[in-house]
Amino acid sequence: MKKLYIMVAMTAVGLATFSCSAALQRRYDRMHGTSSTSSTDRSSRAPQDERDSQANDGNYRKDYDKVVDSNAAGSISTPASGDAGYSQQLLNQYTEMDKLAEVVLYELDNLENRYNNLLNEYKNAKSSSRQVMAMELDKISDDRLMLYKAYTHIYRNGKSDWSNVKRDVDNTLREYRKKN
Repeated sequence: MKKLYIMVAMTAVGLATFSCSAALQRRYDRMHGTSSTSSTDRSSRAPQDERDSQANDGNYRKDYDKVVDSNAAGSISTPASGDAGYSQQLLNQYTEMDKLAEVVLYELDNLENRYNNLLNEYKNAKSSSRQVMAMELDKISDDRLMLYKAYTHIYRNGKSDWSNVKRDVDNTLREYRKKN
């Protein structure tokens, strides 16, 4: 059972990493009005006549209407991809996300051990104490679900709203620790 949870957690991390880069690319494309396809690379290798016809086609040019609309709406434009400060800031944020996720995984591991121990006791218990143990197993299951939601919240929403996500997950951990 423990291996299953670890596998689920690792899959979630992998998906979060993949979706993170895709989401950043989509955000960059939306902010700058560009497309992430390689059609612009192909157009630069095309013969001159084809490039001239593509320059007149709206698919191969930057859409300045989107750029003006997004800047006018008060959105913050992301710095150029070569900006080392921005990259370092993202790296620091992802490092913090990973650290907080490790804390949640640690708590989940402890909870899983408690669950397994109680389940083994439940197998050998008398019927009178099984009801109390069943209630405790239900509480552990609820706590486990709460921690899994906190873990996925880190990677699902952390990249776009880290301060609020960090506060929410810290509050969840604090609430869990008070109960136990």
